[in-house]
Amino acid sequence: MSDRMWEWLDGFPQQVSRAAEMSQNWDLALDPPANIAFLGIGGSAIGADLVCNLYRAELSRPAAVARGEAPPAWLGPDSLAVATSYSGETRETLAAFTRALDRGARGICISSGGTLMKLAWDRDLPRLQIPAGMAPRAALGYTSFPLIRVLQAAGAIPGQALELDNLLRPLNSLRLEWGNPDGPGAGVGRRLLRRLPIIVGLGFTSVAVRRCQAQLAENAKAMSVPFEVPEALHNLVETLDAAYLETFRPVALYLEDMEASEADKKVMKAVRETFQQAGVEGIPILTQGKTPLERLFTLIHKVDWISWHLAALKGVDPVAIPNIMGLKGKL
Repeated sequence: MSDRMWEWLDGFPQQVSRAAEMSQNWDLALDPPANIAFLGIGGSAIGADLVCNLYRAELSRPAAVARGEAPPAWLGPDSLAVATSYSGETRETLAAFTRALDRGARGICISSGGTLMKLAWDRDLPRLQIPAGMAPRAALGYTSFPLIRVLQAAGAIPGQALELDNLLRPLNSLRLEWGNPDGPGAGVGRRLLRRLPIIVGLGFTSVAVRRCQAQLAENAKAMSVPFEVPEALHNLVETLDAAYLETFRPVALYLEDMEASEADKKVMKAVRETFQQAGVEGIPILTQGKTPLERLFTLIHKVDWISWHLAALKGVDPVAIPNIMGLKGKL
């Protein structure tokens, strides 16, 4: 089994440091747009999800993540289209970005190379070339911190410097603790083996729910169910029936923010009680730190390690994605 994913996860704190430095040194000057669309898909889009979630209370203009070949209908000459494709060859992102430019939107590219970077060079668009040689999902630092810089340059969020030391310290501790085969990440992986994970998150941690589902799928080849609160309280909660769930042997992963409001803590307590009444075992995965940046990145780093340990326990390669590549070959 490949150990490259382990190396990428173990090196994630260094990647975050390097990505933040590259972003800070990016000479990017922008006229404030009316709105911003982040174009991407898969592992190249999760960074935009993360950044929009981090700064949703501070954004001074609309910003949205758009997946697929069609950019949002509202994208026009006063808009900023930010295309992120780690490989530079993502078919859907290239199509959406080209259409956005054809509508007169201003464009920015973030990629390790490929057709997208060539397009940026040919059209003299602002661009940032990030290091190549990784799986897109392992390059989260490189596909998120540049987007913070874009929002700052666009005047959408304040331009203050990030307090990286407070983030890098816990990330370095987590890579040692959660990467350890006898550590908590491996323990959670063992409890997920031959089970159906239900990934529960509320508001701030909803992006970690999506990240966890994707990482379990790509790294561990494991199906899971996202349970995003409050939306899931209006539909999926009705499936929490002990007799029905017995077939699936579910286990709930509670992705919880330690700095959540009292109202949110009350909601999560009620959710946990509902799962318990249905006989579903629960595993809490908690944020660390005080700032939103620290809390979200530490939570995501934990779920990334869980997916790696589950892959190791199943004996599957966390880097190889044969079904994805097979489907791409047919399109």
